[in-house]
Amino acid sequence: MAKEAKAAKPSKEPAPETEVEVEQPLVASELDERTHAEMLMLYHEAMETSRHGKVQQWRSMAIGVFAIVVLGVLGAHVSKTDLLFRIAQFLAVLIGLSSIYLIVFYQFWQNTEREKLRRITAKFSNLARTVRGVSSGREASLRRFVVLGFMVLMIVASVLLMLEYLAQLPAPPNY
Repeated sequence: MAKEAKAAKPSKEPAPETEVEVEQPLVASELDERTHAEMLMLYHEAMETSRHGKVQQWRSMAIGVFAIVVLGVLGAHVSKTDLLFRIAQFLAVLIGLSSIYLIVFYQFWQNTEREKLRRITAKFSNLARTVRGVSSGREASLRRFVVLGFMVLMIVASVLLMLEYLAQLPAPPNY
């Protein structure tokens, strides 16, 4: 008994502070089974569409930069006085602008899908809403716009570098 009394005494050292998460009682969604299944299907579809938009953004950037590099190589192998040289420069700018347009278009498309996800999640249980709300919306928006800025910067930089490269090529000699 004496040993138990010693073990039961509280220690004089303060207990380390730990973050305790208070769990709320589970509140099921008010949807019937069919409507819940339909919402899950719509949720899955919106998530897949959003992921597809992200992939398309990266593809648009990669294809745009690749096409600009190819036009730069083409422009370097023709005379500066040829029409093909000017067409290569024009097409590089046009492809760059088109790529930026597509990237921004896919960004707006993803925003629409995120809004669908937000509305669908509001109909789910409080646990689903809590789990979905773990990531900060502000932080996620900041990440999205940083990535969008990086993509646009890559395209603009590739166009400018290509045009500068072609401008520094030596002029053909006049015979």
